[in-house]
Amino acid sequence: MEPSKAAMDAPDMSVFQQRIRETRKARGMSLDAVAEASGFTKSHVWELECGKSRNPTVRAVWSLARALCVSPAYLLGMEVEQSDLDPLALKLASIINLEIERRSSPQ
Repeated sequence: MEPSKAAMDAPDMSVFQQRIRETRKARGMSLDAVAEASGFTKSHVWELECGKSRNPTVRAVWSLARALCVSPAYLLGMEVEQSDLDPLALKLASIINLEIERRSSPQ
């Protein structure tokens, strides 16, 4: 039995998980910082990153992409590179994320 066209066109969720983790680490962001920026709990971000949450909603993909300063298509493996992102904007996002992390950690 051949897979349906929809199944063949579905994004590879392992790419999604890998890109969340790689992008988060490349930005110097903790799970807490991504959770704060995306509006999710730390455990939900971890579940998405580790594949424990197998069917992320459109809202989850969109929110994570915004928090990580990438496109939803990039997270889903539909874009190869993030080359259209301004390096200055990425640096600013990293600084903002560090400040969020600093403010959310116990004093």
